[in-house]
Amino acid sequence: MKDRIVVATDFSKGSLASLTKAVYLAKEKKCSLDVVHVVEYSIFHDPKKDKKAGKEALAKFIASHFPKPEIEIDQFCYVGTSHKEIAKHAKDRECRLLIIGATGETRHLADILLGSVAKKIVRKSNVPVLVVKTDSLPDYLNIFSPTDFSDHSLKLAKTAHKFFPNANLIFYHMISRPFELRLGHYGANDDQISSFNKNAEDKAKDVSRKFLRHFTGKAEIVLDSGILSYTRLLSVAESKHTSLIALPTSGKVSFFALDVLQNSHTDVLIWKF
Repeated sequence: MKDRIVVATDFSKGSLASLTKAVYLAKEKKCSLDVVHVVEYSIFHDPKKDKKAGKEALAKFIASHFPKPEIEIDQFCYVGTSHKEIAKHAKDRECRLLIIGATGETRHLADILLGSVAKKIVRKSNVPVLVVKTDSLPDYLNIFSPTDFSDHSLKLAKTAHKFFPNANLIFYHMISRPFELRLGHYGANDDQISSFNKNAEDKAKDVSRKFLRHFTGKAEIVLDSGILSYTRLLSVAESKHTSLIALPTSGKVSFFALDVLQNSHTDVLIWKF
């Protein structure tokens, strides 16, 4: 069976960027493409009429922007709750990737949409979600991936490599160290604190080497020291000229995943584990 990508659209400028990337990726990967539009259910409207109007609008939207798509496109319109219908579709159709926009017109304000619908889709989805932040084509050169060296982190990295095999994966790990002041309270002197930190760094290097053995793509490890935060993650990602952030939602990264998604200026590939 051919791999399948699904993209959600609300006919906004942001969702057009998502659809453009989805068509591009489907061509590159020889996947079929599902295009989904959800009409929000309302007790004041007739669901049958809403669905008919939605299907007509979807067909017109695709035809006007992609009259000759050169790929297999299936169109779907649902009446219901956006994040539930989109996630259900991705699961039922066994899609390998779900693409959504970070902005849209259905909520009028981008931050409201991202703060509600997109985050709900990420939480609900059982497949990786590519959240589109830019309108550039997805020729990602540097993919920045925070990692705790877990199996989930490796699984996401391999997924990113499958879709973007020419990209360089930059794994970012924050070394876990107790605050020196805390060690001092426990009676450790400067030499002991220095030795403890050195051991923590050596251990992280050893684990990172073993981690990379399980990844066959082009990759590097960036080890950092300090306090892990979403602002730190984004700062390092920017310094590495990142074009995509591959973001697992497990381990310590899970505390900042949605903040990274909210504040990133680059596209984000995120997978809820």
